[in-house]
Amino acid sequence: MERPLGSKYLLEEVLGRGATGEVWRGRSHTGEAFAFKVLHDTLARDRETVDRFLREKSILTGIDHPHLVRVHDLIVEGDTLAIAMDLIDGTDLRCPLREHGAMRPADACAVAAETAHALAAVHDAGIVHRDVKPENVLLDMRRTPPAVRLTDFGIARIAEQATGSSTQLVGTAPYIAPELADGAPPTPASDLYALGIMLYEMCCGVTPFADRSTMTMLKRHEGYAPGRPEGVPDPLWELITKLLAKDPGQRPASAQRVAILLEALARDLQNLPAAPSLTAPPEAVPLLHGEQTAMPLPQPGNTGPRAAPPAPRRGRRLRRVLAVGAAVAAVVCAAAIGGYAVTRPDAAGTGATATPTPVPTTGDRTGGGPSPVASSARPSYGEGLVPHLLGLPEAEARKLLPASVGVQIRRAPAPDGSPDGVVLEQDPQPGADLPATIALTVSSRNAIQYLAELEPAAGDTPRTGADATGYRLSGHAQLHAIGIEGSPCSGGSGSVEYDLGQHYTRLQGLAGVDDNSEAAKTQVTVEFYGDARKLASITTTLGKTRDLDVDVRGVLRLALRWTFSGGDASRCHGGTLVLGDAQLVANAGYVPPTATPSG
Repeated sequence: MERPLGSKYLLEEVLGRGATGEVWRGRSHTGEAFAFKVLHDTLARDRETVDRFLREKSILTGIDHPHLVRVHDLIVEGDTLAIAMDLIDGTDLRCPLREHGAMRPADACAVAAETAHALAAVHDAGIVHRDVKPENVLLDMRRTPPAVRLTDFGIARIAEQATGSSTQLVGTAPYIAPELADGAPPTPASDLYALGIMLYEMCCGVTPFADRSTMTMLKRHEGYAPGRPEGVPDPLWELITKLLAKDPGQRPASAQRVAILLEALARDLQNLPAAPSLTAPPEAVPLLHGEQTAMPLPQPGNTGPRAAPPAPRRGRRLRRVLAVGAAVAAVVCAAAIGGYAVTRPDAAGTGATATPTPVPTTGDRTGGGPSPVASSARPSYGEGLVPHLLGLPEAEARKLLPASVGVQIRRAPAPDGSPDGVVLEQDPQPGADLPATIALTVSSRNAIQYLAELEPAAGDTPRTGADATGYRLSGHAQLHAIGIEGSPCSGGSGSVEYDLGQHYTRLQGLAGVDDNSEAAKTQVTVEFYGDARKLASITTTLGKTRDLDVDVRGVLRLALRWTFSGGDASRCHGGTLVLGDAQLVANAGYVPPTATPSG
């Protein structure tokens, strides 16, 4: 039976109930379908909760990512508090795990990678999810293969204020990071631990510390290393153990870093079968006090003494564990209803909470994971000096550089075992004075086609190859460059077109005016068109280089149009537009005849 929700929505059908409210299927008055989480009226009557609800609105509705269940609106009317979200056509990850057991390693990595991308978006907004588990990973069946949509972030921070539960542990016992049971505040690293537990479960069908006793599970989270299931490949097991490090500082530096590693593993492990599905995990291994990795298992015939696991500390942590045990016992499990998987009812206050703890953006704490170029110690050289960028994902490397510094990206085949998109080389080296432009060589698993290697299909013919040698932008020599000369008194405009055949995803490089241009005031505007549709426009002057990054997915014909202005019109002096290392990133699996091969 329909009932109104505020002034803009109608509720149609209850899909589930939980500790903080009900989940409904409904629609707006314009007919758009949503899932609605309607919080209990006891929360709506608490003034502080309502105020917090309103403060969170801009944060929650501002997070938009293809692998998140998007929050569209927060409704506050009378005694009603509700959240309008995407309605997902599909199920949750728990269903295939229950029905089919262990997944193929490549499939497990692909699901975990999309979940990690979603967590990166949540963490960038200053929110910690706090309840990463298969029930909160929805599978959108509108895509093949189904797309991951992470849900249930943002609820706990609102609900805790009224319930007074902010001092209790929020989450689900099999997935709880050990530091949370010890009273530490949740951080992005806590979510990565839960992701590691979920990845383990996808690989063998059971969580590593599963037990009927909540107390036993919590003790094993703190003092035991997971047993290794049969059939999990070495590089995947290495990443799982890093995600499950007891010390949050020993886990990977960010969710985005984990996503990159998982994407590389998903490609590398495509041909491997699923491991055997287990009903109980392999025996967990006690750790010595302070250890992060498992003690060696006793060998046959070894009857020597074995160190006991560390005794749990008494006092505040034990009281918290007892409170957690009571809270977890009250968890209500929700199942997919009808053919729809929607944002689940909360389980004893599950959901997300904002945190002032910043997401780490420097350093790589994977300690020599799948990327051989990663550094476990990343020194800081201070303001005005070039940071250490080797081993970082490209996006993180860019974040460490001031906005005034141009970034010239060169793609190179990814070395064996290296993920896609990490920095392999940098120029200048760490500790040097910050230049106007820094050159980074970044790994690529897709083929690279330099634009200078393509024959123009129409228009002018830029300088390429030997004719383009010697071009420099901000002191850096430009390899595989395209040079276009012009001046304000010669018309100063032109164009060139290239056939791309829908084989490429991005055009990347650096745009600028050659350092040796005659007129210091030369200004050039270059526009990029894909099949007559404007894609991007860049204006550059001498000494002011610009990053080049144009989305060319699905483009048949790429056109470049340029206009020179601002030179020395009295002597017709102008300059040279340089597209340095202008390179097209090919679609996965496509290798053009003249392309640089992938790794």
